[in-house]
Amino acid sequence: MGTTQHLQCTTAASSAQNAYINSASSLFWPVLISNFFLSALSIANLGIISSMVAFLLDQKHNVQRYEITSPGLPFFLNVEPAHLWVDQGHTSNGVAGYGFFLGLFGMFVAWRVRRATQPSKLLIALVILQFLAVLFTLSALIFVFIVTNQTKGQSIRIPIAANAQGQNYPEYKWTPETWFKAVLDLPLADKYMRDEIDSKITNMVTWRWMLVPILAADVIAFGVTTLAWLRQRKGMTARPDSANTVDK
Repeated sequence: MGTTQHLQCTTAASSAQNAYINSASSLFWPVLISNFFLSALSIANLGIISSMVAFLLDQKHNVQRYEITSPGLPFFLNVEPAHLWVDQGHTSNGVAGYGFFLGLFGMFVAWRVRRATQPSKLLIALVILQFLAVLFTLSALIFVFIVTNQTKGQSIRIPIAANAQGQNYPEYKWTPETWFKAVLDLPLADKYMRDEIDSKITNMVTWRWMLVPILAADVIAFGVTTLAWLRQRKGMTARPDSANTVDK
């Protein structure tokens, strides 16, 4: 009788453990792939933002000013305005960096959970970090688009710019995107510089809109990981239930 009960307990425990392993690892590929795309999108946006930062630094320290060939009033315009808003760039850079490393951590957790025979605390840690990522990216997205919308449609007035030679343009607040769009509306003497600015504006618009797919990747990764965690909890509760059935 004792041997039979022992075999029943062993079989029940083994079945419960298999149920846990299956429930925890069944979402391995969804967790892995969603975090891979999050990491890939984030590093791509990080590269675009870094390109913009390098461009701004090059303009500030090497170019310094643009020659404007306005009819009857040629002048030089400093490359930056007096009031340049860059917080949205720093925020987006933070989102991209956080998303990249979070995606790597998510892929690591997916691999660990697939091989685990016991519940993993890494899964709940990943759920929390991904929830924070959703909030962070959503906040950044709202902030960036509000700031850009507040500064769009502005123009550089030639008389004011000409009178402010040697100084940064004093009127309005700008983002890099809206400032350089306004610069392109002026008659720049250097065609090569015009083409370069136009290319960098495309990058600025791109990294701003890249926040949308990054947010989508955050939400998907968070949803899939949460589902995996819930299945893990379900597998954990199956183990004591199986043991209680045998005792009865």
